[in-house]
Amino acid sequence: MALVSVAAVMCQGCSIKEDRSLCPCSFDLDFSHVERQVAEMTEVSVKAAAGFLYYDPEAGEGIVEESRDGVPSLLYNIKVPKESLEVTVVYGADGLFSPDSGILIPLGDECPPVYMHYSEVNAFSEQYTEEVRLGKDYCRIRINMLASDKDYPFRLTVRGNVCGIRPDRSVVPGDFSFGFTLDDTGQGEVRVPRQTDNSLMLQILEDETVLREFALGEYIAETGYSWTDENLEDIEVSIDYAHSDISINVESWAGSFEFDVVI
Repeated sequence: MALVSVAAVMCQGCSIKEDRSLCPCSFDLDFSHVERQVAEMTEVSVKAAAGFLYYDPEAGEGIVEESRDGVPSLLYNIKVPKESLEVTVVYGADGLFSPDSGILIPLGDECPPVYMHYSEVNAFSEQYTEEVRLGKDYCRIRINMLASDKDYPFRLTVRGNVCGIRPDRSVVPGDFSFGFTLDDTGQGEVRVPRQTDNSLMLQILEDETVLREFALGEYIAETGYSWTDENLEDIEVSIDYAHSDISINVESWAGSFEFDVVI
């Protein structure tokens, strides 16, 4: 169910004799560039400085298909004040999104597989349409541990300094830590949010003992990876534990960067 909070009661319609500047704007979010099954699972938050807040955690259920100039469109409509608005659309937050704080990742959890849209619009007209473009706000880091004896008694932990994503898609500073074990093939993965520095660390543990620690963020930076891209690419990391070698491959690249790690 949608939550609507306003500083003053807004009229739902206006007659020709009324001051139309006091009437709400008919605001459409156009999901035509989003896959239908994704659009139907989105959350919508709309804020205005005067105290207006609209939040619908099940906004996808309110999307309708309409034809505009003969072109089918997927539209979500709400009434908003004629003001400057902050619009956030979220998909894949796994129940962690709040219209006030955004997404806060509990310590010990990984980043949800979240896609977000954020825009600032001036909705001063009778009708306004905003096109939704969802961007990928997480990076999946796949770890491949190379060991000659094919024995993987390791547990891995990735640590960082970003613990969330605000409604405007900026990051929340704070402790991030996620531990995971490798499967029988020596592989595992972690999802991390956008980063603001090179502080990501990868620890290799056996029981509770840290065997080795890699400055993962520094190695990723050396490849030229950009944490500011609209859609974050995934990363594959291969570690030759015996020889202290690490190689990093970014999703769209054909090659990889290799580093000799001095312990």
